[in-house]
Amino acid sequence: MKRLIYYVFILATVLVALTGCPPINKKPVASNVRITGQTVSGQKLKGEYNYTDPEKDNEGASKYKWYRSENAIGTNLTAIAQATSREYQLTFQDVGKYIYFEVTPVDIKGKTGDPVISQASTIVVAGPSFEIVDTTLVNNSLGSIVIKGNNLGEINAFEVVLEFDDSYMTCPGIVQSLVGGLMITRQPEDNIIHVAIAGLKDIDVQNTELLRIFFNALDKTGTTEISFSQYLSEGGVNFKTDVIPAVEGLDLSDVGIITIQ
Repeated sequence: MKRLIYYVFILATVLVALTGCPPINKKPVASNVRITGQTVSGQKLKGEYNYTDPEKDNEGASKYKWYRSENAIGTNLTAIAQATSREYQLTFQDVGKYIYFEVTPVDIKGKTGDPVISQASTIVVAGPSFEIVDTTLVNNSLGSIVIKGNNLGEINAFEVVLEFDDSYMTCPGIVQSLVGGLMITRQPEDNIIHVAIAGLKDIDVQNTELLRIFFNALDKTGTTEISFSQYLSEGGVNFKTDVIPAVEGLDLSDVGIITIQ
């Protein structure tokens, strides 16, 4: 019997040698996960990490997430919607919060490792920004949203282009300048409102409501977005525009969340 077992073992060994036995693909590992960049609203942060793989497989489509928290100890983390790349653009909503970056390593063969989250960033402080104030509107009624300027300094003109989903709401072109000046409004498409303000005098924009724009909320409830896609200026405002040289790494675009109920 012992001899039979021995021969079976030898036969099995030979079969494995002849046919080959695929090696176990071990999980890749992410380490030293960290955040680089200035924690100032309008600036970009980048998630950094070291990738290693036991079989030395190249990195594949690793997965990324960004979170914000009220504190630096990592409790009550809130995932930031659509923040799923290695870079994240800080917005005014991040001011006063701490930011976290998470990576789940994936190798070129699709093997997924364990998610690893960074330490907290330093607290986010307010930089120059435009802000679309999140708003709740009642369906089948006229409501408004407010555009604010934060830490922009002295300006004498500005221009904004807002894009929105016209299946949730339409814009009748009613706009109120909350800081005076000469206002020009146009609507090149059904889902775009374009407002320019010029002739402002002695306006120091720190935490200032600039515009109130009215919308007709349609018979559709839910959450939609308004995106602030362009910004121009002729004043002493040092931010990225189409007519003033860009400040490196600064982007003032913003997204407002509109809840229709």
